[in-house]
Amino acid sequence: MDDREIGIEQMLKKAQESWQNLPGAGKPLNLDQNPHAPAEMQMANKLLKENDLAPAWITEGKELDATRDKLLRQIARAAESGEVKSTLRDSVTAFNKRILTYNLKLPAGVAHKFMIDLARELRR
Repeated sequence: MDDREIGIEQMLKKAQESWQNLPGAGKPLNLDQNPHAPAEMQMANKLLKENDLAPAWITEGKELDATRDKLLRQIARAAESGEVKSTLRDSVTAFNKRILTYNLKLPAGVAHKFMIDLARELRR
């Protein structure tokens, strides 16, 4: 090892020793509060959690996932039969509108849901 590598090793060892002396070291993290949530949402999130409830966007997201699965099964059956009914097209259009509205309501940093591209799904 050259002098530079020895210096780096010493700096890493010193940093590691200082981390071991941090307050709360070795204790589990308290993840009850989201430090990135706005202050006005902290109380609402706490009340929801204490009452075993979820924010509306989480519940709606689960409903959208179930609807997506149902629609994709219907699309697969339509692709096999070669017949796509207008009701299926209407259902996909309505679903995509719900997805757009849902994505607009999501908190920052939460992954958006994708719309269904009927033509692409039929080609699969």
